Amino acid sequence: MNPNQKKLIWIAGIAVAVIYFAPSFINSYRREAFIREQNAARVANMQAVKPPAAKTGSPLPASGAAPASAAVLTTADSPATPNASPQIDSVVGTWVGVGLLPKYGNCNLRLELRRTIEPGKFSGYPVLACMPLALATSRNGMLAQFSPASAVLSGSAENGVVGFSVDKMISKGQGACAFTSFTVTPFGTDQIAVEWTEEESCPGGQMLLRRTGK
Repeated sequence: MNPNQKKLIWIAGIAVAVIYFAPSFINSYRREAFIREQNAARVANMQAVKPPAAKTGSPLPASGAAPASAAVLTTADSPATPNASPQIDSVVGTWVGVGLLPKYGNCNLRLELRRTIEPGKFSGYPVLACMPLALATSRNGMLAQFSPASAVLSGSAENGVVGFSVDKMISKGQGACAFTSFTVTPFGTDQIAVEWTEEESCPGGQMLLRRTGK
C-alpha cells in the first residue's frame, strides 16, 4: 500500500467520524439555548395567569358552592391526561439513523423528542447532516458536516402518529432547504419511522431511526 492510498484511507475514516459525531457537538449549544428559552417563556406564562390571592375578610361563597381557591387548586393539582397510548409515550428519547437520500447523498439524522408541560404534546429537535458521495474524501465534503440542517419542532399525537410543525429553522444546512413538517411513527422495538417535508421544490425524505438514549 503506497502513501497516497494510506492517506485516502485516513481521510475516509475522518469523514465517517465527522458524519456521526460533529453534528451533535456543533448544535448542542444552540439546541440547549432554545430549550432554556422555551422553558423560561413557559414559566413566565404560568406566572402571568396565576390567580390573585384571596383578600382577608372577603365574603364567604353561597351555601353549597366551592370556594374559588379550592376550585383553582382542584384544576391545577388534577393529574395530567395521559397520551393516546404507551406506544406513543415510547417515542420520547434520542434517535439516530443513517441513510442515502436522493438529493443529499449519505445522511445522518439525529432527532431528540421530549414531552412538554402540556399533556399529549411533544417538542422535537432534528439535526440532519449530509455529504454527497462524490465529495466523501474532499475538503468540501468534510466541511459540509459542520453546517447541518436543524430546527425546533412542536407536535401532538393523533391516531398512533406524532405530527410536528416547525417552530423555527436554526439552519438550512448545505442543501439550503427548510423543513416544513415532520411525522414520527413508532416502529417495532426501539425504532421510529420518520418522514419530513421541505419547502418549495426540495424533496424531503424518510428514514428509520434507532434509539440511542432516553
